[in-house]
Amino acid sequence: MKGEGAQRAYRQRIMAWSLYDWANHGYLTTTATTFFPPHFIAIAAPAFMAAGAAVSAVARDTASNVFALTVSLALLVSAVLAPVVGTYADITGRRKRLLIAVTVVGGTLASAMFTLTPGRWQLALVLYFATQVALNLALGLNSSLLPHVARPEDLPRASSLGYAMGYIGGGLLLAVNAALFLLSGQLGIDRTLTVRIAFLTVGVWWIGFAVPLARRVKEPPAVPLAHGGTGNPIGDAFRRLAHTLRDIRRYRELFKMLIAFWFYMEGVGAIVLLATAYGAALGLDTAVLVGTLLMTQAVAFPYALLYGRIADPRTRWRGAFVSMLLWTGATLPLIGAYARGHGSISLVHAFALILGDQLLGVVLSLLIGRHLVSGLVRRLDAKGAVILGLAIYTVIPVWGFVLSTQAEFLMIGWLVGTVQGGTQALSRAIYAELSPAAKSGEFFGLYGLSEKFAGILGPLLYGVVGQLTHNPRASILSVSAFFLLGIVLLARVNVAAGTRAAADEEAAIEAAHAAD
Repeated sequence: MKGEGAQRAYRQRIMAWSLYDWANHGYLTTTATTFFPPHFIAIAAPAFMAAGAAVSAVARDTASNVFALTVSLALLVSAVLAPVVGTYADITGRRKRLLIAVTVVGGTLASAMFTLTPGRWQLALVLYFATQVALNLALGLNSSLLPHVARPEDLPRASSLGYAMGYIGGGLLLAVNAALFLLSGQLGIDRTLTVRIAFLTVGVWWIGFAVPLARRVKEPPAVPLAHGGTGNPIGDAFRRLAHTLRDIRRYRELFKMLIAFWFYMEGVGAIVLLATAYGAALGLDTAVLVGTLLMTQAVAFPYALLYGRIADPRTRWRGAFVSMLLWTGATLPLIGAYARGHGSISLVHAFALILGDQLLGVVLSLLIGRHLVSGLVRRLDAKGAVILGLAIYTVIPVWGFVLSTQAEFLMIGWLVGTVQGGTQALSRAIYAELSPAAKSGEFFGLYGLSEKFAGILGPLLYGVVGQLTHNPRASILSVSAFFLLGIVLLARVNVAAGTRAAADEEAAIEAAHAAD
């Protein structure tokens, strides 16, 4: 009975940790992606016009550029602060407490966006900048708790559960707020007010669903500098970071993983950020573009869970899961070719084809596919599963190069959903294996830095190729280079050696503190 109680508490701790992704994704989907950018442009554009003049496209473009600059600055500040805050959290033993603190601050400021009425565009920029920094610091601190929450063999499944919860939680809040926005006329509510209500709900959602983590996840112990500490944790944080960067050879595999992650996340980020712009450039309907993005969120939920089980050798149906991924990656482009050959295919018809394909894939994977891929499955670990996902990701920009129908865009959105969450979840799990648990805050701070900068080269290459060729198809095709390079670099990461190095470092830290 005691063992059953401990196992139940362990599962509850993992669920409480994963609910934090549910909590923070409300901000990502509702505020950052959907409602804040157009709301800011609406309240800021009049400020860039001469007195008495009507709002023009130039004013809206200026407001959009100011917003983009603020986003870039927030990401830059977050990237610089993340390793320092993470290392400080390790040294002081305040990983969870700092996470709760930035959550309360970020959630409160997110709800304060309710006050953003016309004319308050400067306040809007301050609130958005502050909430973006708080969110990105929180993401790193939450990830740093992963190796303290889950056992090593459960890291892939726990990380995947977090991503899956993020997709469903963020999608649910967005659906509620989008419904309120769309039904505002029938409800007799001003549309601008529904946007501000959406901002209010985000902060409540973020703080509210962080409560389980605050209650059930224990604070990991402090790991001060064993030698050369000054007693000043901020100064010691910089000192430890400098030592880690100087002693980079000790963490060779970890930094190889960081570089690989940076490159393939450039491709992921480019697809996420530029999908709507690319579809618009091809003349696709805006409602289809937005609807496809929402569908991608829904698809990503079950597939993120599936990825966590693919990497776990204890999972009974691994072969069926791998077969299903291969089936989807191979058959959806073929169905897309059919849709392209019959340009008048409706979206309802396209969705029916997708569902039929997925149902057939499930049946064949359970009956036949799992046996056909059994040899591959025996050799497949978390790294191999990420490489499989990246290979499917490589298909997406190639397909985008020939895309010409709305039905195909819908299918590509589904295919993105099958790999988007899973590849990122397993990447986080691999990185947790390669990091000494005693330094999880520091190393996940560096992970966050890599993640924040992984949004520069992809859009830049997309834009440069577009300017040189004046062809958006060539731009989207160029993104495949990041996935191919990411596969090559990730294949060179020796996870077993990196895990041993992390364990040796952990043992050395414990021995040094025991000797003091």
